[in-house]
Amino acid sequence: MAASGPVRTTVSAALDRAAATAHLNAFITLDTAGALAEAERRDARGERAGWCLVVKDNIHVAGLPNTAGTPALAGFTPRTDAPVVAALRTAGAIVLGKTNMHELSMGATSRNHTFGAVGNAADPALFAGGSSGGTAAAVAAGVVDAGLGTDTGGSVTVPAALNGVYGLRPSAGRYPAGGVTPLSTTRDTPGPIARTLERLAALDALVTGEAGSAAPLDRPLRLGLPRQVFAEDLDGPVEEAWEAAVDRLAAGRTTWVPVDTAPLAGYDARIGMPLVLGEFAAAMGRYLEVHGTGLSTEEVLDAVGDPAVGALLKAGALPAGPGHPGPAALAAAVAERRAMRAAYAELLAAHGLDALASPTVPVCARPLHRYEDTLPLNGRSAPTFATLIRNTSPAATAGLPSVTVPLPVTGSPPVGLQLVGRRAADRELLAVAARVDALLRA
Repeated sequence: MAASGPVRTTVSAALDRAAATAHLNAFITLDTAGALAEAERRDARGERAGWCLVVKDNIHVAGLPNTAGTPALAGFTPRTDAPVVAALRTAGAIVLGKTNMHELSMGATSRNHTFGAVGNAADPALFAGGSSGGTAAAVAAGVVDAGLGTDTGGSVTVPAALNGVYGLRPSAGRYPAGGVTPLSTTRDTPGPIARTLERLAALDALVTGEAGSAAPLDRPLRLGLPRQVFAEDLDGPVEEAWEAAVDRLAAGRTTWVPVDTAPLAGYDARIGMPLVLGEFAAAMGRYLEVHGTGLSTEEVLDAVGDPAVGALLKAGALPAGPGHPGPAALAAAVAERRAMRAAYAELLAAHGLDALASPTVPVCARPLHRYEDTLPLNGRSAPTFATLIRNTSPAATAGLPSVTVPLPVTGSPPVGLQLVGRRAADRELLAVAARVDALLRA
């Protein structure tokens, strides 16, 4: 038996935690042998640093399968790391494994029909959110301190919020996008999930090389208080936690500025899905060819395990499908996205806001094997996917940074508070989030 050096001890402890939480089904591939071998190599070199990372199974890790949660790609194993993974490995990360996800990132519960559903770390009977549900569950369960997901319309921040941890959706283009199975070239980005805001900010700095401080701001804050959409029609526990947070922050020298947010939601309703459906086929086709998978986009979709995902993408994302937006509609959506960005920038600047705040998700997590299509909300059935991403998708469509911070709750599943900041001002937003987090836990 190999001697247990400090790095192997760290990795072994993480693997033990993964085994103890196997009921969450957070992993598609747990690389026990590879992680231990890497730990032993580092111990042999006398290294004293080493930390464990989990990676969503649509971000390339050399030598590990990259399924993107879909059957057709189950045999695809990349030869090189995605740049975002390479940056973190250079900084000492040891990849523990690839995490479970909603198939092809096209959903927000991480109920995967091929690899099984992901359970919520706070209550395994509830869904984990998605599409980066496996990463959020593994982090929240304490398997690791941090992991990587991807975000198109809330796929980092939604599961982070529903599991009670921190998540960052970076500004569009700020993280390297190579080596990631695509959904929408305009909207996709990798993003970190972590157990603490300090760890989240540290991962962000390691990926980007940005050294700007993300320490809590030592001054009063000005936060935008949505008048429409984002703070309306909330699940009971979410409304209670949100209102308590508004009051607590107000008592902590935070000025709440009511703002008109209906136009932002309107932009997203018009252009959010056309961007995804209009970009998917070409992006996926290029990806499959560049990485030598021997598959076409049509072949991937023919083998999809989730009927709802297959039907939506075949009808709406394939150019021959009846719901495909077409080149003209895609071009119009791209153009209107520029106007959407300008609207966000004007709102933040006109009111001197540090960030726009809202609940991250309007509802708490629901039972794992129910509510796949609809869920109960205030006495009616609401569409599950649209409801879960209602508050996160607009900023994602605009390409702005957003952070989710867990709210204090009593007797309910986790609830998150979302902060949306200025484009490319991610480090400033993290500092705002640190101030908010400190006030909430004072």
